[in-house]
Amino acid sequence: MFIFNSYWIDRLIKKKREKGFTGLFKSIISFIDKILNPKHTGEFPLKHFFLKKRRLIKKFTRENLHQLDDTNIINIGNYLLKSDLLNSKSIIYSFGIGENLGFEKKIAETFKCYVHCFDPTSLAKNFMEKQKYDKDLIFFQPYGIWNTDGKMKFYYQDETNRNNSGGSITNLFETNNYDFLNCLKLSSIMKKNNHESVDVVKLDIEGASIQVIEDFIGENIHPKQIVVEFEYSETDKIIEEEFNNWSKKLKEVITLMKSKDYKCYNLPRYSHLPYSTIEVLFIKNNI
Repeated sequence: MFIFNSYWIDRLIKKKREKGFTGLFKSIISFIDKILNPKHTGEFPLKHFFLKKRRLIKKFTRENLHQLDDTNIINIGNYLLKSDLLNSKSIIYSFGIGENLGFEKKIAETFKCYVHCFDPTSLAKNFMEKQKYDKDLIFFQPYGIWNTDGKMKFYYQDETNRNNSGGSITNLFETNNYDFLNCLKLSSIMKKNNHESVDVVKLDIEGASIQVIEDFIGENIHPKQIVVEFEYSETDKIIEEEFNNWSKKLKEVITLMKSKDYKCYNLPRYSHLPYSTIEVLFIKNNI
């Protein structure tokens, strides 16, 4: 059980030192609320124990990924990063904004670093037009990332409201209609922004992460940290042969990253829809 993992025990001890017993108690209560309150989980608590897809994902993470073991890996918004690798000179690339800028605002506020946000969908563009954020640190560019440059098919997430919809190159949402949206390779985006290296790449790109990582690692681009969400499907239905093929490809990516001297951490998702996706933090060793 995760609570007996030394990482979590060390984090509790650290919390107690920083905030005292009152702060520690509040953190524990908040965590319990997140994993048991349907308002946060989005479903009946502990439902994932009874779903085959979720059980297979949990099994995969235990067999192929490292468990957290470094208390410098902390929550920043809704993701985790190794904080001692970040500073005011860090360059952050965040792909996939949707309607959530929490991570980007938090990392910019905490480290006073430049955060470049990318998302070509109408949902993100409409959202960013209404958002208030530090435009000296956070920059939005309305195009996506893929393994080639050019306009790509993005299948609508919401076919009933195409002028305010997310999208997926891999048709994660299993819809029929699409639009062509601008995409670039990571190397092209770096060149466009005059960046020779990137410290953090965040990928929440609706099923396209495997192909994107294979592309930029193949071009010898090695960010210090890559935090990524790998999605098999948007629902809990599962076709076992398809899942096995998907997990085989994902295992190949993890093997590739280990060969490039990355440590590959499973980021446990205990609150919203537990084990519905696989979230990973890749950290480059010996930086």
